[in-house]
Amino acid sequence: MIELQHIIDSKRELLSRETYSRNPINYSEGMADDQKDRFIQYLAEQHQEDELTKRAMELVLEDFMAQMKELKEQMTSIHSKQSDLENQLSEERKLRKSAERKAKSLQEKLDFANQEHFGDRRQRINSKAKKSASDRQKEKDDYDGTDDTLRTDSVDNNESLNEAALPRKERDLSNRPDGYKTMGVAGEPIEHPSDLSKVPGRIIERRMVRVFSFRTFLTEECFEMVHYAEPGKKPKWGYFPSEGHPQVITKFEGTKATPEFLQAIAYEVYVKNVTFGHLHQWLTDMGMTISRNTLHNWLKKGKKYLDELVRVLKSVALEKDSIVNCDETWCKVRKYDHYKKCYIWVLVNKAQKTAIFFYENGSRGRDVLTDFLGDAELKSIMSDGYNAYVFIGDELKSAQFKDTIHQVCMSHMNNKFVKAANQGGEAVAECFSKLLKWFFSKEHIYDEAGLTPEERLRERQSLETKEHLIELRSLLESELSKNSEFRSQYYTEALNYLKKFWKELFAFLGDGDLPIDNNLAERTIRKLTTQRNNSLHYGSDAGAEMAATYHSVIGTVKLHGSSVWNFIGTFFKNIFNGYRDYVNMVPGKITLATSQC
Repeated sequence: MIELQHIIDSKRELLSRETYSRNPINYSEGMADDQKDRFIQYLAEQHQEDELTKRAMELVLEDFMAQMKELKEQMTSIHSKQSDLENQLSEERKLRKSAERKAKSLQEKLDFANQEHFGDRRQRINSKAKKSASDRQKEKDDYDGTDDTLRTDSVDNNESLNEAALPRKERDLSNRPDGYKTMGVAGEPIEHPSDLSKVPGRIIERRMVRVFSFRTFLTEECFEMVHYAEPGKKPKWGYFPSEGHPQVITKFEGTKATPEFLQAIAYEVYVKNVTFGHLHQWLTDMGMTISRNTLHNWLKKGKKYLDELVRVLKSVALEKDSIVNCDETWCKVRKYDHYKKCYIWVLVNKAQKTAIFFYENGSRGRDVLTDFLGDAELKSIMSDGYNAYVFIGDELKSAQFKDTIHQVCMSHMNNKFVKAANQGGEAVAECFSKLLKWFFSKEHIYDEAGLTPEERLRERQSLETKEHLIELRSLLESELSKNSEFRSQYYTEALNYLKKFWKELFAFLGDGDLPIDNNLAERTIRKLTTQRNNSLHYGSDAGAEMAATYHSVIGTVKLHGSSVWNFIGTFFKNIFNGYRDYVNMVPGKITLATSQC
């Protein structure tokens, strides 16, 4: 009501402003006295009527405002109920979606359980045993308690008789070993003798019983730091060891782990191929509270020093006139919100017993290998045919690596003809494989005889070798001249491969130092592929680069025939002690120093 009155007053004021400048009209001018009295009476009656109308309108407005207030309260109540209903509907939707997800999960578990209920489809079951089991169950189902329904066909009543009637086969003792290895541990055993004075009787015999124990302790060490101030100097923190305690804080730089602990987690991840998740679970089971990211960061701290060692190993591997083998393998790396197929390369120098893994942002382009090799003056590069064609092409031969011999692995060539013979059904492919295997057999003979490079070159240049080479070339030309319409795809690929890389395949015949295949690089990279299959993917480019660094060191140590565990431990201890002479910390020199100690 007050609001409406305010609106009316405002409207009245506006109307009065419109007539403010007008002069008022005198309606009684020129009237007689009796006319004026009647006009005044008329105005009074009219004013009374207007007052009654105004009062009635005010009452109507009051009723209207009361109804509006009531309707407003009802609308407020309706809005409140609507909001409550919307909240309930939202909660019900959330519960329904949660129930749908749970039902879907349970259905997947049920489907998997039903699938595995009777074993894997690939399992082979003995048909006789299967029939017997089926018959036994049928006999149980058909038996109703009477003698007529009792059947025992599935029971072999003559089993013992048949076994006795069968002649016993004599044991073959021709492959029996001369002796058997007994259990034992390197080093002197710890003996725990009995206190004979406690024996309550006469001693008849004494015997040592061997028991093997394995104790692994995960401990937390706390070093008391003292905040002190010397006269005239600023306060500082320090550790002052007590007698019988460590003289220094045994913490690897940038971590809260000892060098031995860092050695253990590096060995678990990159040698035993344990995933970070399993490593974290293992430490958690032993009572340690730590995150997987922390373990990753600790290994990254160790990688910083191993990178310096890898730089030294790279300079050794790419020395002038070196013979190297290279290969690459794929890996899956997480790139922000998706996964990308990337590649890790390996380069192996057999003479220097050095293996270098490099990631280079996961690229498989030609620049990866050329940028890594830089200005190295290599004697030869061995790879498979694909890498030789894509990454060591004619452009490289005419550029910085024009004096480098480019080799192609003969094992890959032989595998193509074996595939053509087995899957393509090409009989002539077996002849190619037989001729190629002859070269491998001769190389094995040279290895067993321990020939020098000069003697090996002389044998490779022998008349017998040339005869086999001519026979292989003649067979190739003969097969290529034939109609290829009915030739299998595998056989066509093998023939084209041999023709394309003939020079690279048999480049080893011109030098006694060159290898015949790329198996060395493939064996070295196999450890990385095993870890790839276990961990499924790397979390980032940094994870792939860290794997390349650690595997470079591990691969080099294995080529030296040394213990990876001992090398990693010795390296981290040297870094902890402030030793930074990486040239003298390469696997060969550390192993030599350890053996001399």
